[in-house]
Amino acid sequence: MKFLRSKFFIVCLVIALILVLVPSILAAVGRTDILRSAVVTVSKPFAWCGTQISEAVNGFTDIFTEYDELKAENQKLKEELEALKSSPYNAEVVQNENEWLKKYLNFHNEHPEFTLTDARIIAREAGNFSTVLTLDRGKVHGIKKNMPVIAPEGLFGYVSEVGLDWCRVMTVVETATSVGAYTDRTGATGVVEGDLELRSGGKCRMTYIEAASDIRVGDKVYTSGEGSIYPAGLLLGSISSITADEASRTLIAEITPAIDFTDTNEYDKLVVICGYVGQTEGGNSK
Repeated sequence: MKFLRSKFFIVCLVIALILVLVPSILAAVGRTDILRSAVVTVSKPFAWCGTQISEAVNGFTDIFTEYDELKAENQKLKEELEALKSSPYNAEVVQNENEWLKKYLNFHNEHPEFTLTDARIIAREAGNFSTVLTLDRGKVHGIKKNMPVIAPEGLFGYVSEVGLDWCRVMTVVETATSVGAYTDRTGATGVVEGDLELRSGGKCRMTYIEAASDIRVGDKVYTSGEGSIYPAGLLLGSISSITADEASRTLIAEITPAIDFTDTNEYDKLVVICGYVGQTEGGNSK
């Protein structure tokens, strides 16, 4: 009973009576506008809070929506950029392929006596420069050991090893290479061979040149087709220097190959000469 006599209870009771009686009285006398105004006044702070919360939630949602839109747009721009980057590259690849094909056809037209098989380089010997390469052609394609290998610029080397669908190519600057050769200006003959010291610079040398031979720096050197596996007339390179070998009384010419063997990365394809008119059983020309 002490609780019923407390001030808190009395205040709550009075408020409850007011809330019950006042609306009834106002409705009875037709003054509902006062009631509505009171309700609006009382609920106004709560309505304002609700509006602010709703706007905050909507703003938060808009932030995520804008983020997703920006992310999608950014991804689209990245894809377009990659497409722009790849387009020049693809165009360059196509252009290089066309240029190579044109050179290949020109060489084929100039040498109809050759049976040619094009091949793609699939591996290169590791090092500062590559002189031994692997091609994607082998026994199933008619490739045999010692077949000559060329590039549009000139003689590249020969097939040193053959697998079922691959082969290895040894270049003309390797020490195991030996090619019968002649100069175009005077017909001086000799043997072009790889040299251990010159190989690092992508060069080779021409030996056994008669001391009385008329040779000069700049003379072009071609395969002679004699005593070798190569047909005659393939460009080897040009003479870059000449020295006399007093012991053998011959001349030695340093050869700069037509192909830059210090950087063979520019070559993606090569051509194997599988046969040629005038070829003997051992691979030499008649």
